[in-house]
Amino acid sequence: MAAIFSELPRFLNSEEPAFSGWDRPAAVMVLVAVWPHPAVLLIHRPDTLTYHAGQIACPGGSFDSRYDSTLWETAIRETQEEVGITVAEESRAGYLDPVYITVTGFTLVPFVAVVKTRPPVHPDSGEVASYQWVTLAELAQVRRMGRVMAWGVSYQMPEFPLAWGRLWGATARVMDQLLTKISVIRPNDKSPEGVPHADSPPV
Repeated sequence: MAAIFSELPRFLNSEEPAFSGWDRPAAVMVLVAVWPHPAVLLIHRPDTLTYHAGQIACPGGSFDSRYDSTLWETAIRETQEEVGITVAEESRAGYLDPVYITVTGFTLVPFVAVVKTRPPVHPDSGEVASYQWVTLAELAQVRRMGRVMAWGVSYQMPEFPLAWGRLWGATARVMDQLLTKISVIRPNDKSPEGVPHADSPPV
């Protein structure tokens, strides 16, 4: 595994935030596979969903006190339900800053988990229209700032016009955080595409 990812936990939050006072707590799993090229698992939500229909997102969903005692447990449960991947505790690197979604009122915590290779994906067709492992190199290459209108106010927000589709909104803010964290660890330890990569399979 590339050394830069073993250092990543030092640059992430480690203590889960107190969320009992949040109106709509949620969590997503930012699952990064290191080999053959560092990539994050993204899903395309079906157009039929109540919230965030048709958007590109990370696996995740709402906190449910019937099953979860922590938001990490929410992220694990939702990832298992949506893409059939069980994320082990030892893969947990930490979490990025919470992201508040003005339109729906959710506050989501993005948990980062790092695995050596890309695990098989078994998507739930009711929640996942399609999925892709998108390399961090592609994310870094297309990353830009765009403008979003909400209630008559224009905001400047990160967005990623991927070949797969436009990544915007809360997930774009999450990916922007991730790329920023990686860039400050070892700014000179980069591939030509702008992010570190693994040249050989992990052992």
